[in-house]
Amino acid sequence: MKAKLISAALSALFLLGCEETSKLQEVELPVAAVQTAGFPKAAVKVDTTLTLKVLFQPANGCGRFSRADSVKTDQVTEIRLFAAYPTAEMKAVCTDVAKLNTFSFQFKTTTIGKHYFRFWQSEGKYLEEVVEVK
Repeated sequence: MKAKLISAALSALFLLGCEETSKLQEVELPVAAVQTAGFPKAAVKVDTTLTLKVLFQPANGCGRFSRADSVKTDQVTEIRLFAAYPTAEMKAVCTDVAKLNTFSFQFKTTTIGKHYFRFWQSEGKYLEEVVEVK
């Protein structure tokens, strides 16, 4: 009986704790691309599916991947990554240094030619990669 009572009390505390974390308030900020991976140096065949990666480092340890916005014109794709951070009102304790995070995406095309990828780093500055398709 005593074990059931303790179990019920712990369950109630757990549920109340979850309610508090569900009120997390965040702000999204763009985050700079640091490096890329998976981009082939040689040309690839049409209809080849590639898994391409871009690494980014949030401003602090509380930052997490939020979203990626992309704009494609002809054979140029610009990608801007965003990280979400707790708002100041949340009074989160964050490490000063964040680890590198990876954003992966698939690329497959039927268009022959060079496909350019531009990853946002700061206003007017991009990390650029090319995939040649034959």
